[in-house]
Amino acid sequence: MRRVDRALVSVPTVLVGEKSRGGKELAKAKIFFEAQAKTEAAAVAGAPAPATKARKKKEKKFDFSAYSDEAVKYALDKLFFGKCAYCESRYANQAPVDVEHYRPKGRIAGVANHPGYWWLAMVWDNLLPSCIDCNRRRWQALPTFPESLEQLLAAPEMQGAKASLGKQDLFPIAGAARATADSPGIDEQPDLINPCVDDPEEHLVFHVDRGDPLGLVLPTFKDNVPSRRGLTSIHVYGLNRLGLVQERTRILRKLDFLSRLIDEIGKISETLVASRDQKNKTMGARLDLLINQILDEIRAMAEPDQPYSSLVKAWSKTLITN
Repeated sequence: MRRVDRALVSVPTVLVGEKSRGGKELAKAKIFFEAQAKTEAAAVAGAPAPATKARKKKEKKFDFSAYSDEAVKYALDKLFFGKCAYCESRYANQAPVDVEHYRPKGRIAGVANHPGYWWLAMVWDNLLPSCIDCNRRRWQALPTFPESLEQLLAAPEMQGAKASLGKQDLFPIAGAARATADSPGIDEQPDLINPCVDDPEEHLVFHVDRGDPLGLVLPTFKDNVPSRRGLTSIHVYGLNRLGLVQERTRILRKLDFLSRLIDEIGKISETLVASRDQKNKTMGARLDLLINQILDEIRAMAEPDQPYSSLVKAWSKTLITN
């Protein structure tokens, strides 16, 4: 996951203004959910439910659609370079993008008597592109965690060969109260990282082991305490599911190979350049150019438009440190 500046892409016009598709849908949603709230309040009070069309619809879900407009998908694709906002995989390589609501639009898993953040269903700042595996709750295979990390990473729901992972309607918070349409300004203190609001590097760090590459992502630590938001995001988004760890491990092995190649070519180049033979000096200079080309390839892998660029960036920092 990497920090993304949402201001780099303009808000899709389909979501702007009362007369836009999103604006009209918000007006309809407001009528629907207010009527639903009245019906539920009457039921709690033991009074007859209002005889309205909304009563007939109380068991139905509101049909949100503006958020999935092609213009919205295009804008998100441009902002995130066709990558999942959470795991940085190229979603186009496996399936169409899921336009994900950071705050769930219809319901909140495990939270009763809250209709979801329906008033944010058409709001640009609440929308993120996600791959299916990060967004949908599904059973996923898990890697074998190193013994030193097992206790930290293997939460009770992640014990065994598989676990139910994916955000879907989950939205855990640390705050005492949840925002509602009537009180949208409540400080909920979300436990999930939003890459357009938060700096993921403050909460997540990659496990970079040159001797035994393994593409795990870990929570950062402060005063020997793991980041709550980092740990929760890892488990909810499924950032250590087996397929994802395998792909990141492949990247780490490629980077380590390129690093060793640079070292070996550098040694040969030094020997040739130190020679009195002009041909050898010329060959050494050509090898130096080759090293620069390899370094350019590594830098390109860390560019924002590349998959798992945050992993490459983290690996590069260890290269400089070592």
